[in-house]
Amino acid sequence: MGFETHSFSFFPFGALFCLTLFCFMAVRIFEIRCRYKDSSQKDRDITMILKNRLAKGELNEAEYQRLKGLLTK
Repeated sequence: MGFETHSFSFFPFGALFCLTLFCFMAVRIFEIRCRYKDSSQKDRDITMILKNRLAKGELNEAEYQRLKGLLTK
């Protein structure tokens, strides 16, 4: 098409568009994964703190269940 005659072709712009679209999708997927990872890590931190306090005897089982239910919602 345009390569044989060394004239202008639309192909580089199409490839650039696809590359840009792919980069935006990759960044968005990375952000979503990091956000999910951070929220699940936060839930694990809360439960670990409560479990440690339960093990030390600072909380009883009923308080542990009540606080876990309140903090993980």
